[in-house]
Amino acid sequence: MCLASAFIAPAESAPLSDDEARIQLGRRLFYDADLSGDGSMSCASCHEQRHAFADGMPTHAGITDDAGVRNVPSLGNVGGLKTLTWLDQHITSLEQQVSTPVFGHGPVEMGMPDWTTLLHRVSADACYQKLFARAFKNENGRIDAHTVPEALAAFERTLISQNSLWDQAQKKQARLPDDAQRGATLFFGQAHCASCHSGSLFTDQSFHSINAAHPARVRTPSLRNVGVTAPYLHDGSAPTLSAALQAHTYSPALSPMDEQALEAFLQTLTDPSFLHNPALALPPEGCPL
Repeated sequence: MCLASAFIAPAESAPLSDDEARIQLGRRLFYDADLSGDGSMSCASCHEQRHAFADGMPTHAGITDDAGVRNVPSLGNVGGLKTLTWLDQHITSLEQQVSTPVFGHGPVEMGMPDWTTLLHRVSADACYQKLFARAFKNENGRIDAHTVPEALAAFERTLISQNSLWDQAQKKQARLPDDAQRGATLFFGQAHCASCHSGSLFTDQSFHSINAAHPARVRTPSLRNVGVTAPYLHDGSAPTLSAALQAHTYSPALSPMDEQALEAFLQTLTDPSFLHNPALALPPEGCPL
């Protein structure tokens, strides 16, 4: 197994439950570069925790250096989403989504040639054998094209972000700065942002066109942790929040002061505890079983 970075020494811990074994298995798979064709790229290569599991680049080239065509979306709260790609509406489950980056060719991302190669690599690892046996008892520890995506999805569903300053203010545990409060009033009022960026995830999970220059209907992204996920839009063409706001020409025009207030509000959606939660980071080298 080739995890994506340096390791931390394992610590003593309580025995894993079956559910926790599935999550820890998915976590190791998420950070394992052996899931790519040449062993150089893991899921975490594009989905970095410090960027709320986005990557801070307009697009991300794959192992063959094919140029990316879409901005890497944040995986924060991805378990609550029913649509998982910018334009493709038929992918509606995390398990189904796994094949796109791992095996896809338009463009090549992780460049794994086929399931046979991937399963051979995973099955050869002693720790994976133990974790699959614990996590999938009803399947007799089977390592196949169903259990690998299920494990990855189990970990991805733990990527929950709900402790931003905005969340704390909603629970009366903190107070927004005045400029951010003014931005919130605009966001939910005359700026009409919440007509698409609605609900607790700040997305209606629908598809919209934001201006005449980009007529394609694109999925509304969640705005949670938006302050750490630049650049923006489906193609990464907006380097700043200001540029992203200005790209929404179908929305009401904003004065410079209104724009600054909205940006101040959007910054309050950042959840530092999510960005630094060790349970979501690169796992220890030692096997947890």
